[in-house]
Amino acid sequence: MKKIIISFFAALMFCQPVFATIPSDNILDYFDKNGIYYYNPDGSNDLCNSSATTLAGSDVPEKIWNFYISEGFTDAQVAGILGNGMAETGNEPTRASNSTYWGLFQWSYGRKEKLFAKFREAGLEKYTSSEYWGVGGYKKIPEADLDNLLRIELEDTLTDNLFDWQGELKKQNQPEAAAEVFLTLFERAVGGSDTIIYYAPFVGVKYQAASKRREYAREYYDKYSGKGTVSSGSTNAAENGKNLSIIGDSITYGSTIQILEKFSDLSSDNINAKNGRSWKEGIEIAKSTNLKDNVIFALGTNSRDLTDAQISDAINAIGTNKKIVFVTNYSKSNSETYDSNNEKFLSFAKKNSNIIVADWKNTVNKNPDTYMADDVHPNDAGKTLFAETLYDAINSNTNENGCSVSGEFTSLVKAYAWPEYHKAPFTNRMPDYAEAVTTSISEGRYVGGSINGVPGIDCGGFVTILAQNSGLASDYNDTKGNTDTQESWVKSHNWTLLNSSTSTPVDTSILQAGDVAFTNGHTFIYVGEIEGFDSNIASASYGNSSARAPMAGHESLISGNGTTVRWYRKPDFSTNNGTSYKTNLENKVYGK
Repeated sequence: MKKIIISFFAALMFCQPVFATIPSDNILDYFDKNGIYYYNPDGSNDLCNSSATTLAGSDVPEKIWNFYISEGFTDAQVAGILGNGMAETGNEPTRASNSTYWGLFQWSYGRKEKLFAKFREAGLEKYTSSEYWGVGGYKKIPEADLDNLLRIELEDTLTDNLFDWQGELKKQNQPEAAAEVFLTLFERAVGGSDTIIYYAPFVGVKYQAASKRREYAREYYDKYSGKGTVSSGSTNAAENGKNLSIIGDSITYGSTIQILEKFSDLSSDNINAKNGRSWKEGIEIAKSTNLKDNVIFALGTNSRDLTDAQISDAINAIGTNKKIVFVTNYSKSNSETYDSNNEKFLSFAKKNSNIIVADWKNTVNKNPDTYMADDVHPNDAGKTLFAETLYDAINSNTNENGCSVSGEFTSLVKAYAWPEYHKAPFTNRMPDYAEAVTTSISEGRYVGGSINGVPGIDCGGFVTILAQNSGLASDYNDTKGNTDTQESWVKSHNWTLLNSSTSTPVDTSILQAGDVAFTNGHTFIYVGEIEGFDSNIASASYGNSSARAPMAGHESLISGNGTTVRWYRKPDFSTNNGTSYKTNLENKVYGK
């Protein structure tokens, strides 16, 4: 991304395609130094936002590959991006040649400052220091923080569309040509000795390391092409619990059978639970045990009024490089008994990107009579719910502030939407979604259009049913309107527009699960990172030739249907204390 602007740049003006006109040197310098790259300066100040603690992949190149594949780019196009990253920094997220150029794609000046502002908001600024600049410097960063850092860098590239690099890249079907598009329109590294030979508007122009970028792009293409998402990595507990340790008290002990049923590959040897266990005892166990990379620390019921020092001791004993889940404590007789503990768990989660909170209190408190055997211990139904709560947390949509969406939302996304994308027409509905559509029809609620007699194959119908049934907004679209009317509905119900204006692309780093998107005649929903789900959005589509049942979506987060994607968030979706949104659902365990 280094800019060596030389005098012949002006000579290129006459041959530029319609998508872009290269500005003068002065204008480019101004843009660069002032960060005019569609960054949203009014980004959310909420404590909860979108960036997940994990990216799929066993190493950085795999994570980069998987990220862009999930954004709808083809193998050749993603290989072109990776080829540029390899030429710039060896695909190392914190490499810096000097104090001016930094990061995977060597951000500089205003672009770098805007990126660093996002790191500051995420509590990751310390990793931009010179300690991490050298070869392999990023390996010093705890994995959860590294994933957050890398995700912010990758999402930032999607907000930089000064020369529509995404649109042009998506026209390419060869990795070498894709590498040249990314070099000329995103990196903009003019002034080298290598000639552009594939990308027509710039053929014959010399750029930095163009030949190397083409070579690396081909190598990545040969390595990953045809594999889709190349790896899910090895550090997540994921759905099987193979890489998970649990330390708990009597609540965990009594729920062992249900936990093992939920985490099919979790060994009972990795559940260390005992009646009456204190927080201090749990710390000693953590110190003396070879813990897995993901640790659920389900204690506190026997240790009221924990101090910050005690929680810090637990974190240090477990390991700051591990993914840690604290579980909120609950008393049926007085739901405020453990408020001090729970507030501290949430506070630490907001300050530590590797910490998540499983909100047992708010989950069970919806209907304690259904789930509690006594003041603190769950009955059989409650034990199942407890296992579900742990499962949703360790595989949750989480971010650098430790916030997570409710289990109902995550579970219903997985129950209603196919986890992979299917080309239209595709009208085969997930069984739970088919049942939900039938129920909605019987209750007079909106389900959208039907295709060949199959109801609910409709973008607005899917978003409506998911929003209502998950508790995101039980009154969503209660006027039973189509997609365009639904955008009017969210506006009238004070949902927040996340774009700085309706014509400005959203800063994708602020998106979180439950945010709803609108383009002309279409809507879809952001679901975040869900284990086993191939996209961070879910969508459906109506039309004889374009019909798609709910599934992992391929829509761009930025633009579609000839317009900017407009993102909205329910006002009370997340609160300043990081707890999940309130629901009025019947108490039901989903995802069984």
